Amino acid sequence: MNPRKRQAAETLLPLHSAKQRRTRMTGYDGGNPSASEEAHLLSRWKRFGKEFGDLALDTFKTIVGIRQDVPEDRELLQSLEERDQTRLDGRPPPVNGYRCANECHTIYGPLSSTDDIKASGDLDVPSQIPYPPSTPPKRSIEAQRGDVSSVRPDTSWSSTSYTQSGNAPLGSVPPPQRKTENGVIPRRYKNREHIFARAHKASVRAETQRSKEEMQRQIYNLKRKGGYTSNFADFQSLLAYEAKLEKLEQLDVFSPSSSMIDLHAKQREPSPRRNSYPGEDDVEFLRRALDRALDRAKATLNEPRPPRPFQPSLEQLRISQRLKDKEVERLLRPKLVPPTPLPLKDDTQVDVLLRKRGVVSKYAREQVNDTDLSRLLPGQWLNDEIINFYGALIIGRWEESKENPFKQGTTLLNVHYFSSFFWAKLKEGYEKGRLAKWTKKVDIFSKDVVLIPINHSNAHWTSAAINFRRKRIESYDSMGTRRDNVFKALRAYLDAEHRNKKKKPFDFTGWKDYSIEEPQQENGYDCGVFTCQYLQGLSRGDDSIRFTQKDMPHLRRRMIWEIGNARLRDEP
Repeated sequence: MNPRKRQAAETLLPLHSAKQRRTRMTGYDGGNPSASEEAHLLSRWKRFGKEFGDLALDTFKTIVGIRQDVPEDRELLQSLEERDQTRLDGRPPPVNGYRCANECHTIYGPLSSTDDIKASGDLDVPSQIPYPPSTPPKRSIEAQRGDVSSVRPDTSWSSTSYTQSGNAPLGSVPPPQRKTENGVIPRRYKNREHIFARAHKASVRAETQRSKEEMQRQIYNLKRKGGYTSNFADFQSLLAYEAKLEKLEQLDVFSPSSSMIDLHAKQREPSPRRNSYPGEDDVEFLRRALDRALDRAKATLNEPRPPRPFQPSLEQLRISQRLKDKEVERLLRPKLVPPTPLPLKDDTQVDVLLRKRGVVSKYAREQVNDTDLSRLLPGQWLNDEIINFYGALIIGRWEESKENPFKQGTTLLNVHYFSSFFWAKLKEGYEKGRLAKWTKKVDIFSKDVVLIPINHSNAHWTSAAINFRRKRIESYDSMGTRRDNVFKALRAYLDAEHRNKKKKPFDFTGWKDYSIEEPQQENGYDCGVFTCQYLQGLSRGDDSIRFTQKDMPHLRRRMIWEIGNARLRDEP
């Protein structure tokens, strides 16, 4: 038998495979699936839900930064698993055992009070959960390595959320935290002062003070070369006084009338600026003062040189002879005697007056007490009581001279004195200030001179006068400043007063504005004494000033004697 032939007992294989079943689910009866296939679909959906839950849990671990190898993260993960299991069982999780209300907030979500937890199950929940101990929690491995993206958010409570015992309310909600676009919570940095900030500020202040003293010394040396006689301390007070007057002059631009509301008051309030230090305004003022002093020195050097010697002509000899005649005539006139110190007896009486208490002196409607009189001591500013009392003495001397003429050679003018409050009313206006009542019993146009003390911004005293004898509006300022606003205001008052009393405008033909530049005060407190002496000299008809800065000490003592005895001394 041929071995290659198959045995007859073996069955033959079919040439074609059997047909496959149609792709149609069996068991369909009118389009309804069988029960076995429904169970299969349900098991597949359960498997998909479990995988989706695992994926969500892993994603949450990655975002929040939970790691299995960190003890704190492991505890939090266990708490989350217990919460999930408890929610599936339908029972609330236990509260005792958690470290603080932060974990309760993380697990349960925000709760309004402990009643919400008690309502969720039969639990004995305390009113407050103990706050974690003061020792800081251990940092995670990612935080130690510097991985900011994986660090858990700060869930610490604010200091206002705790009671006095150090516990946090259960229903408290931690403050919301700001996150960036990529979900990373930025670190909170405290704005601390630089370790060298105080030393830097101290060095800046010292350098500023050194610069100020150096510029003051330079200006003082330039002034000394120009004839300044006082010491450096008085010169410093003079510079401070000039700086104050400059600021007040700038403020007066915005508030021309005392009756108007100053709308710029808020702008004048000092406002702190970054990178600014106290004393910068003083330094700027000193720089301007130094520039002015240097300009004056340069102007002195640039003055034209004296003319070359030449042979005078006949006309020039005649002119020189006439000048000599005028000089001889001036020498033959009585000399102006400067003020002299008080005799020893009167000087002793000054000390007695200074020791008095209460009202020291009265004259007419004015009085001065011990506090007012002490302002005549060196280094003090004068007030309205001293100025007005001295003005009353000037008017009283003129009234007494009508019956008892002074000794020969003494000339007194018919004067009228306005009190120091006249200028404040004049700034309001003639009608609004009711200035017509001030001259209800006097005709100022019959007087020789009208004397007016002026207080500028309650910081500086000057004097002014309406001199009918010389047809001049006069202003005397011990700082050497030309007061154009004084000239303008007095001209307006003179015209309004003439229209009110004489019923016609005042004729200013031949009238001039007059001011002086010498003598000047060399400190920041003698302006009131200068003002009183200007007024007293004008009442005597003196054409020139008899006093200077060096006469201020004994002039102050002389004014104390005159006020205490309620009369002016006869000698100049």
